[in-house]
Amino acid sequence: MKISRESMVGTRKFNEEKVLDIAVDVFSRKGFIATTMLDLAEETGVQRGSLYNAYKNKNVLFLKAFSHYTNNFLTLIEGELQNSDAKKAFTQLLNTVVERLCSDKEVRGCFSTRAIMEAAQKCPDIQLCLTRFLDGLEVIMKNRLEQAIKDKQFGGNAQSTARYLVALTRGIAVIERVYNDKSRMTEVYQTALEYMPFNKVT
Repeated sequence: MKISRESMVGTRKFNEEKVLDIAVDVFSRKGFIATTMLDLAEETGVQRGSLYNAYKNKNVLFLKAFSHYTNNFLTLIEGELQNSDAKKAFTQLLNTVVERLCSDKEVRGCFSTRAIMEAAQKCPDIQLCLTRFLDGLEVIMKNRLEQAIKDKQFGGNAQSTARYLVALTRGIAVIERVYNDKSRMTEVYQTALEYMPFNKVT
């Protein structure tokens, strides 16, 4: 999806949200190293000079795109955990993660586990952004588990379980890359949840 050049006036009069959405798609398909500013200009429809004026270089644009992607993802996670039944909330969350991965017809995998790992090796700032994203994901899950403990719906340790769940979501993304098998991914998270000390809601 290209952005009409007619919508731009000057060097930065373009829809940044659309540009970042497209940038996420391009980096996901091509990877961080292979993607060029020319690729991004061609796919967004924004002149390369305008992209340089707005973002300076590919690293900065990648950081912006990754922040845009992860902010949306964390908002989604919070929304999926609203069910008053903690086990159902985490089941719904992990099912949504699987559905999102499987809905990608080009099988390019989760942006945060493909392009970001490649980029992190090249730029410390990108690695810091990845750390903040995973920490943010852990905090959201920990907060929900702490609420479940207060509601007597969970009998485990909120911190360690949250870290395990973060690792589980990343592992599911890797399974998607290797097998592209929805049933395998679903079996993994369902088995994990069955072994967690959730209490039945009466």
